[in-house]
Amino acid sequence: MTPFPPSDWPREELRQAAGVLWDWHRAAQIEVPPRVLREKAYNVCKKFDLPVHLVDAQLLEQGAPTIETSEDLFSYADATAGSHALLLAKLAGYTSNWIEDPVKQFARAIFLTRSVCLLKEDIEAGRCFIPADILVKGNVTTVDLVRYTSSQAIRSILWKQVVRARDAYASCKTLNTDLKGWSRRRFRVYWTGGLHILGYIESRGFNVWSKPIKPTFVRRTKIYWQIYFGKAGR
Repeated sequence: MTPFPPSDWPREELRQAAGVLWDWHRAAQIEVPPRVLREKAYNVCKKFDLPVHLVDAQLLEQGAPTIETSEDLFSYADATAGSHALLLAKLAGYTSNWIEDPVKQFARAIFLTRSVCLLKEDIEAGRCFIPADILVKGNVTTVDLVRYTSSQAIRSILWKQVVRARDAYASCKTLNTDLKGWSRRRFRVYWTGGLHILGYIESRGFNVWSKPIKPTFVRRTKIYWQIYFGKAGR
């Protein structure tokens, strides 16, 4: 789930700007991103009066960090996904300080949801977004997470990650009413959809290995029903 991709934006100028910011966000997660993408992101910031430090905040010069604790996890999510989300929010015209915290919470929610859905792929790429202290406490290794043998310890670890994501969705719930127009409509899709994905993961007994996490047609229909009949965010 990629929230607010270029195709969501209402004008070509904004679509192009969002595309540049997304290109930089993805590139910044590798150790040596192309400098040209950084310069393009700077130019977008200059054109739309966006804070440049949010571009730099996403850069991981040392590569993927070791996530030792929940605090490390949240700090990483806020610096990378949160900074990117703030740039997109400001590009959409939401520049007031009061909106920054729920926007960062939304980014954290999406990040945590993704970390469960793509757990195996992340670990195989050398990244693990499950706090190391929780793995140690449960006597679980990253090898165990990749190979996956159904165990209460692994299910408990993933349950905790899902709870973190749910808490973040709850913390950004106000955006369902604070945002306006096209951005509110799209936010409701991602917010409601993210919660349904978490519910789907739970319904599978936290098995994120056997097949991709893709909600069924019935669940997708329910998401849009909730959104367009006014139940999202209530």
